[in-house]
Amino acid sequence: MNWINLLFKKFQKRKFVCPGGFSQVYLYPDGRVYLCPDCFVDPNEAMIGNLNENSFEKIYNSKKAIKLRKNFLKGKYISCSPVACFKASNYNYRLIPTKGLEYKKVQKQFPKMVCIGSDCECNVNCIMCRPTLSRLSDQELAAQNEKIEKLYIPILKDAEALTLSTTADPFASRHTRLLMKTAAEKYPNLKFNLLTNGILCDKYNCDEIGITDRLINIMVSIHASNEDTYNKIVKNGNFKKVVENIQWLSSLKKENKIKNLFLAFVISSKNYEDMQNFVEFAKKYNSVALFWPCRDWGGNLKNNEESLEIFRPDHPKFNHFKSILQSMELETEYSHFNPAIAYIRDKMQ
Repeated sequence: MNWINLLFKKFQKRKFVCPGGFSQVYLYPDGRVYLCPDCFVDPNEAMIGNLNENSFEKIYNSKKAIKLRKNFLKGKYISCSPVACFKASNYNYRLIPTKGLEYKKVQKQFPKMVCIGSDCECNVNCIMCRPTLSRLSDQELAAQNEKIEKLYIPILKDAEALTLSTTADPFASRHTRLLMKTAAEKYPNLKFNLLTNGILCDKYNCDEIGITDRLINIMVSIHASNEDTYNKIVKNGNFKKVVENIQWLSSLKKENKIKNLFLAFVISSKNYEDMQNFVEFAKKYNSVALFWPCRDWGGNLKNNEESLEIFRPDHPKFNHFKSILQSMELETEYSHFNPAIAYIRDKMQ
């Protein structure tokens, strides 16, 4: 048995099945549909179809989707990568709807959680993500907006939660704002998970869209605990405004109006010295610091003057980074490291 199956063997012992393949889907701008793209060794293994080629109803119970679910039911996770999967560390199960979930290879209902990244509009450009600001042309925007009523709204018919957005900022994107507002009006019981850079995630915008009282989990990508480091990472950002909005979100969490507040930190050569301070920053705002290793999004890592990939042993700052990482607790009340980081640290010993 390979090391991936060994790690997932605990699922079999507990007669536990990963809920990912039975309760969620990820939709991307070019029509690709995934069950769980981030934790597969090969993301193509998780792709179950394309909305430009088939209806969602056919895709959700396609031959590939059924095969993956059959493997999960048998305790076979040979396509999964535990070093990339939050579920492998038991951390993220609570974020996936499981109540009343039927663990069957053919799903009669549409997914309980739908994650949509349907465009790439953003009001900042983080150095590890994209070299310039991204904005749709009028023609592209019109084409995406046409899909809201025709495509996305029907997919949400059984959803408990809509997650936005993995490819854009949900508030800065004109298309995603319209999608959120339309979904909120169509489905009054639908809740929202938001992945945002935080600049526009304030009460005014949430009220205007109609989601203030319908938030579950918020993840703010900030990557630093201070303005100087933030400005090295996030171009066209506004650190003071983000912190102000985190304070507001923290107050919602204190009042139990949102379930979880996460602050995201992608570790690179520009900010690794700020990791410990970032945990204290998260603690200050009653949130959890989530750490990820820097990864290549469209080749932008290679286009930087200084390599951002601090995890590489040949990086000139690697030994300093190694000493900091080895001094930190990887799992606390206020911090969680992607399993890939724990795996890398173990190999450093």
